[in-house]
Amino acid sequence: MDPHVLPILKCPRCGAAGSFESARGLACRRCDLVVESARGFHDLLDVATRGEPAAISAEQRLMESPVVARIYERMWRPTFVRLVAGRGAGAGVGGFAGELFIHKNALSLDDRAGPWLDLSCGPGLFTRAIAAAAPGALVVGLDIARAMLEVASGRVKGYTNVVLVRGDAHQLPFVDGAFEGINNAGAIHAYDDAEQVFREIWRTLKPGGIYVGSTFAEAPHFTGRMAARIAGIRRYDPNELRAQLSRLGFAEYEELRLGGAFVFRARKP
Repeated sequence: MDPHVLPILKCPRCGAAGSFESARGLACRRCDLVVESARGFHDLLDVATRGEPAAISAEQRLMESPVVARIYERMWRPTFVRLVAGRGAGAGVGGFAGELFIHKNALSLDDRAGPWLDLSCGPGLFTRAIAAAAPGALVVGLDIARAMLEVASGRVKGYTNVVLVRGDAHQLPFVDGAFEGINNAGAIHAYDDAEQVFREIWRTLKPGGIYVGSTFAEAPHFTGRMAARIAGIRRYDPNELRAQLSRLGFAEYEELRLGGAFVFRARKP
């Protein structure tokens, strides 16, 4: 494990900050929690005391599927985005390469030393891209789905600056002010309580830290609206999202519309 991740971890059981050591596996000095790390990621959900989280929506259940996890990058994600947000969501910027360019520049990867968090990282698509663009910085990929992290662990081999963590976006297992920037691509529409996630993002950002995310706006066509309803995802009015983030203390909000989706950026003062 990259030793730089130990000081930024927060124990999910006792809440102690920076209490983990890795001499005999990842364990908390305060409460003796031993973290399962056998599958290429560190499970910081503490399911022994809290149990496995329940997937509520159809999309959440699908993200737990090993089949979906394996086909997510090449088939599931591009097809789902086209269906829900229209062709303009990706085609206008040249697909994933264009998305990455937008996220990389919005995060100011070249101007900051990190560490970086790829929140709800799935199989590690953006995690790998950020790690390649910032090879000297620690990049943490976090997701709640085992299936996604198992696929991600195989795909990040060779990236020495990546650490994968299983955790809940509503209760991030990191200390206050841990990250220079947080990337949160295509996930906030699926959270049970997006505002609580925003509070956790605020808490774990350093002062001056940047939050970059993407999500779905109102569907441009009937098919997209029906697909979103069936999947149980929520859509955002960009003006409402701006107001919500502003109430929580974020500043310098910007957005870029891409068909029925949009990328946004905000800063913690």
